[in-house]
This record gives sequence, structure tokens and C-alpha cells, in this order.
Amino acid sequence: MGIFDIFNSKKTKNVSSLGVYHGMDLREWNDGYKSDEKGIIKFLKAQLKSMSDDEFIKFLKNRDLYRKFTHHETNDEMNKLKVTEPKGLSSLALTKFDWVFYPKILLERDANIAGFKIVDSNVSYEGKKKGMKFKKGKTLVMLTQDRKQKYLDYWKKNLSWEKTVHMIGFQFVDLDDDEYKFLKPYENKFKNKNFSNDVWDDFISNGHNPLFATEKRKSYPINRFQTYLVFEE
Repeated sequence: MGIFDIFNSKKTKNVSSLGVYHGMDLREWNDGYKSDEKGIIKFLKAQLKSMSDDEFIKFLKNRDLYRKFTHHETNDEMNKLKVTEPKGLSSLALTKFDWVFYPKILLERDANIAGFKIVDSNVSYEGKKKGMKFKKGKTLVMLTQDRKQKYLDYWKKNLSWEKTVHMIGFQFVDLDDDEYKFLKPYENKFKNKNFSNDVWDDFISNGHNPLFATEKRKSYPINRFQTYLVFEE
């Protein structure tokens, strides 16, 4: 089941709560092609074994590219995930976006959670040859939260953390002029506090899917990414 089939998926009884999460950037173990989960677990077990829960949260806060994630209810259909800016020099290559809406119903489904936002950006990655360039443009931010029950169970089984642990990922798509013109009708809708499931669903069908069906995005889907393992406070 894809992330866009969730409205037809079954409800799950074990719904993770809203709240505050602390994130550890995973770039040491994830290069975008494969993830060294055994290495992640080994590293975290060593830290958790030697620290109290409070000490571990402080440890996360002091790591490079730390982010804090806070869930808020926005309206009857949407939640807002507020995201702090990452720490460290490496953050210069990341687009600022502050928060992303996502459908509340996703918390009641055994599915991954997706959200989208179009933001101003001062950085663009243009491939291995051209590299990173600092220039003004527009970026589509795509949020994914791995909240399927099997993933929640996996991290709970392997890490000694009583509350919820899961992954949050961001994909950054630096839009060219034609792409931005195509998606521009959604830019303000993503920011509106009355953002709804209907708008989210319309974007999937008439924005997201056509964009990634283009020859450019078939061969070069995203420009940058960031992945976190987050721990509920």
C-alpha cells in the first residue's frame, strides 16, 4: 500500500499520541540508497545503556543537525508538525520550512504519513557536476513519517525506549520555473489553516503525480533529503 491509499486503509487500534519528539539525524548511517539499521541500533544501544532518559534527550539536543518535532491539532482534518531549525554548519544546505500540515486521519490508519509545503529557498542542489548553489528559488518539501505499526514495533523491540520511536524524512525538490508555475496554485493552500483532506487529495492526483511523471523527475526525483530517528519525550 502506498502513502496515497490511506483513506481506504484499515484503522489501527494502536494510535501513537501527539506530542513532542527529539530527532537524531541519520546521515552517518543513511546515504540515500541504503540504511545501516544495525549500525544505528548498535550506536543507540550503547548510548541508552549508559544514560538516563533525560540524559539521552540532552545528548540528542547536542548532536549536529538536531531537530525538535512538535505535533499540534490545527482543525478537524489537519495536524501541524512544527519543526525547529537544525543546528550546525551542515544545516546551510537545508531549506527552512518551519512546519508542515498532514491529514489527521493518517494517525488512525496503519500507514505512513505524508505532508507537503512549497517554500522560498536560498539553496539548490543541481547534481554531482554543478553541486550546491546558493540562489533564490522555490522548493517543494515532502514530509514522510514512518508510522506503520510494523515500524513502530521494530524500533520498540530493538531499543529500550518506552515511548514511540519512528523515522521522519524530508525530501526537497528544487523547482524549476515550469515546475513552480505548475504547482503554484497549491502554495498558499498548503499554508492555509483551513487546509483540508480534499486539498491534500487533489494535490496528490493533480500536482504530485503529474510532477513525478515528467521525464526530469523520473530520472532525478529529488534534489536533497534528510532523515531522522525521533524519540517521543
